[in-house]
Amino acid sequence: MSLEALCLVVTGALMHAAWNLFAKKASGGVPFVWLFGLVSLVCAIPVGLFTWFHTPQALDIKICAVIMASAVVHVLYSVVLQKGYQKSDFSIVYPLARGTGPLFSIIAAVLFLGEMPTTLGWFGIASIVFGILLITGIPQLFRNTHDHLSEGMLWGTMTGVSIAAYTIIDGYSIKVLGVSPILYYVSGLALRTILLAPGALRSRHLLKDQWSQNRRYIIAVGILSPCAYMLILYAIQQAPLSYVAPVRELSMLFGVFIGARLLREQYVFSRIFGTALMVLGVIMLIRA
Repeated sequence: MSLEALCLVVTGALMHAAWNLFAKKASGGVPFVWLFGLVSLVCAIPVGLFTWFHTPQALDIKICAVIMASAVVHVLYSVVLQKGYQKSDFSIVYPLARGTGPLFSIIAAVLFLGEMPTTLGWFGIASIVFGILLITGIPQLFRNTHDHLSEGMLWGTMTGVSIAAYTIIDGYSIKVLGVSPILYYVSGLALRTILLAPGALRSRHLLKDQWSQNRRYIIAVGILSPCAYMLILYAIQQAPLSYVAPVRELSMLFGVFIGARLLREQYVFSRIFGTALMVLGVIMLIRA
């Protein structure tokens, strides 16, 4: 992986951790998701139009199909994640989602995109995945005796599958079809906003409440989320998806520090060791 691609992924991961912190503080459900998506769309449309007029791209059936598929999977991801939070704890669903997502993405990249990491690359991927599992406290989950653990593991894993699905669609669109990352993102974002609109608009009083109570979080997430995602799309242009997918989970590493500093969460030995494994894995991927 080149240094430029690494910088794109790390910056995107940092932005991802930041907007997830704001989203967690808001905890607004589907209305919040639709509102920050609307903010993202307002910000992204001028950039999309500028790109379209300067570097127009023909939209054939394949390109339209993958954009639609990406939008549908993103909506499914949002619904599954919200369902998981309703059925189980955040500390169970979120770690499983972020931990299993890159693993499924790597498998899909090998099976469907024909990517084959080097030996050093495989060791780097394994190091990052194991680091994620340690940082997020997965070993503790299997010692949890709560009745809702199984539901949390189910919905968390399903969320990870959704993450892997849109990641592989992104990789196919950018690397194989050669779609412009900006046009791809803006088109998909517009479709996602349209698909989520009926459910969000059914509860207009909730939309008003969300905007009144969480306006600053909506705007912050609406700006940071597309920026983070666009950086990842550009990184996919320059590096194998099987490398980008695990490195982008450095957002979990930043999340550990955010949790320790801002949320006063305990920074246990397993997380320290997990952080070291992730750093080692990134170094291996740079050298691969």
